[in-house]
Amino acid sequence: MLDRETFKGFIKSLGLVFGDIGTSPLYTLTVVIAMTSLTEEHVLGILSLIIWTLIIVVSMQYAWLAMSLGQKGEGGTIVLREILVPLLKSARQVGFVSLLSFIGISLLFGDGVITPAISILSAVEGMKLIPGLEGTGQKMLVMIAAFIAILLFSVQKKGTEKVAGAFGPLMLLWFISLAVSGIVSIIQVPAILNAINPYYAIAFLIGKRYFWILLCFPR
Repeated sequence: MLDRETFKGFIKSLGLVFGDIGTSPLYTLTVVIAMTSLTEEHVLGILSLIIWTLIIVVSMQYAWLAMSLGQKGEGGTIVLREILVPLLKSARQVGFVSLLSFIGISLLFGDGVITPAISILSAVEGMKLIPGLEGTGQKMLVMIAAFIAILLFSVQKKGTEKVAGAFGPLMLLWFISLAVSGIVSIIQVPAILNAINPYYAIAFLIGKRYFWILLCFPR
């Protein structure tokens, strides 16, 4: 049985690591479907890609790679460089690994700037589905998203632990909502479970040559 501290850590992890994974489908599904024709074959292929991308990212990137490559509980690109440098034999190899680490850090900063903006804007665009707000203009949506982003970044300076504690319960509610709506949708259209088969993801990429769509998927 989970004790109080373990449960709090579980909730905080939802606000940090899994919050990014859980919100990525917001814009991923919207963008990819908008760029392809809406057929049963495409829907199954896109959903299969999302399912297996999430499985691979969580199991390999987080559970295996990030958890095994660390020093005293710390991880990341810089720590990975510190692990590799003692194993290298020449200054050229050290320089090459250092260059890769700088590129990795740059990508991390870029992802940290772009992803929240896209996630927030995708969520705000959901206002158009509310009766009476269908006519909300794009400029208004951008202004609302910008206000939310500024508010979030201003609160972030209080520390990761407080931010995780605040967003953890929200993410728990979000995942519960996803689970409930997903179960209802599966009951209505059970054929959607075919998307678990990776065949549809591979067939979608190879058959339609949509390899560029992988750029839209969660990291």
